[in-house]
Amino acid sequence: MAQPDNLREITPREAVADALHRCILGFDNNDRELFESACLKDESMLVVAAGFIIQGWTSISDFMSRLFSLVTTHFITNIRVQFNDESNTAHMSAHAIAYHVRADDAFKQEDASYTAGCLYFIDLIKDDTDGLWKIKKWEIKMQWTTGDRAVLHP
Repeated sequence: MAQPDNLREITPREAVADALHRCILGFDNNDRELFESACLKDESMLVVAAGFIIQGWTSISDFMSRLFSLVTTHFITNIRVQFNDESNTAHMSAHAIAYHVRADDAFKQEDASYTAGCLYFIDLIKDDTDGLWKIKKWEIKMQWTTGDRAVLHP
């Protein structure tokens, strides 16, 4: 079921957090359009994860394509939002547990998944064209992992 990009009647803090929710729902529902609605789609966007840096929307989009071939479930909690001095920028942190499994293995009895416990540190900017908050920088700090790393990093 398609999710709306823009929710009505939410507080400013909820609107910032909604960028992460759109991103994660996009992954978990295999809804690339919803995922993209959460991202600043230009060459200044940055993802820092597990010791590597991905700069620019083109590279990030290519990298994230891997997630859309998997079955994923992300649990996000402990979201904290801090507005910067300018009203159009914010910082958010969150905890995440992310489950990843190949589609062919999703219902197998034996465990073939890759699971990660992470901290997210996210810088966001409000997009004047659609009024939505967008992820500009996403730092993913891995705290622990279990399972087959090749599921996510072949």
